[in-house]
Amino acid sequence: IEYLEKYIIETLLGYRELQHLDKTIEYLEKYQFYIAPVLNPDGYQYTRNRERLWRKNRIPGCYGKVEAIFGNCFYKLCYGVDLNRNWPDEFGGPSTSSNLCSVVYPGKQAFDQLETKAVKEKVEALQKETSIDLFLTFHSYSQLFLTPYGYTGDKVPAEHEYHKAQ
Repeated sequence: IEYLEKYIIETLLGYRELQHLDKTIEYLEKYQFYIAPVLNPDGYQYTRNRERLWRKNRIPGCYGKVEAIFGNCFYKLCYGVDLNRNWPDEFGGPSTSSNLCSVVYPGKQAFDQLETKAVKEKVEALQKETSIDLFLTFHSYSQLFLTPYGYTGDKVPAEHEYHKAQ
């Protein structure tokens, strides 16, 4: 994480490409940047210690007919919600699973996880203060760049707000 933080900050400040320093300074004077290097800290830590390709958070949950009794799971204990799928757009639609043990389990409802709820609340608070020109997250599970329509192979319609970013 330390390397990623340093890389992002150095890139934003133009240390990596001095020929673009004037443009970088212009952006820094014009825009406010908020950087959260890790939005899934427990899942990230699990990838470092246990399972390198883990993608969900580590919230425990019971799967099967018997729910938790006295805080214990008597059928099968599964961990995690895929935070990338815990958002309202197409919640529970294609590319998700209602199986708690699935790597693409989106949770019970959008924003029911602390991590996505915290991002939502921060963005809403910022929207009360100012306009947000761009919201960008990097997903490090695979080597893909997913647009807002990452749940489908369809192209983003020309009139979609995705195209309004400047």
